Amino acid sequence: MLKAVLFDLDQTLITWDNAEPWETYQGRRLRRVYDYVHTHLHPLTGGDGDTFFAEFARRLGQAWTEGNQTLRPPSVAAILADLIEAFGAPADGVDMDAVMHAYDWQPAPGEAAFPDVLEVLPELHAHGVELGIVTNASLAMRYRDRELHAVGLLDLFPRCRVAAVDVGYLKPHRGIFERALDVLGVGPDETVFVGDNLEADIRGAQNAGMKAVWRIPTSNGNGDKPVPAITPDGAIATLHELLPLLDGWYPGWRNGHTP
Repeated sequence: MLKAVLFDLDQTLITWDNAEPWETYQGRRLRRVYDYVHTHLHPLTGGDGDTFFAEFARRLGQAWTEGNQTLRPPSVAAILADLIEAFGAPADGVDMDAVMHAYDWQPAPGEAAFPDVLEVLPELHAHGVELGIVTNASLAMRYRDRELHAVGLLDLFPRCRVAAVDVGYLKPHRGIFERALDVLGVGPDETVFVGDNLEADIRGAQNAGMKAVWRIPTSNGNGDKPVPAITPDGAIATLHELLPLLDGWYPGWRNGHTP
């Protein structure tokens, strides 16, 4: 019986192919944080807003390098707290809720849902299949929800939206997949995972006991090229190709999971 389909988020449901460059929109956010702290909380030393952004980018990159080894996710909020302290503000004098409000995470210009996502997911939902998101996000899911709302996907994922920074594990650690299964109350044999990264998504989901479908990356995506040691249960170029795979694995899923 098919009860749930879980999805990676970036470059699986949401495309960044035509989005504004990371350095541009993140630069605006970090300069807002610098200006807010410097003006309203405590004068900052050690550089200006551009220096602050450059150091944030360096620290975030280092955190991701370490996280890919330890499978412990970086945290944007924690990096910002440490960075503000390094620029001279006392740790106990900074309201991080106010800082994150100044950071004001919003969808990047040009970020969008893949067209096939908006066509296929409602069909899965209409047949009673639970939908969930498991993402290696370094920002809490309550912020990423703003993106889902903006691209018209939030209502399709009412119960299960799991970010690595909220769980404490990065894919392919099985712990993050198991959290999603627990949230939905389903077993791995009743669940299919779809993602664009062979190591994080496909190997991780298979190690957690699920069938795993590789969404072949777009030309500008961040997914992997084929890896001989990792064999997905299925490979698709569009989510429309997911439905026939489900028909083969779970006959009758379209009429209420009756074989």
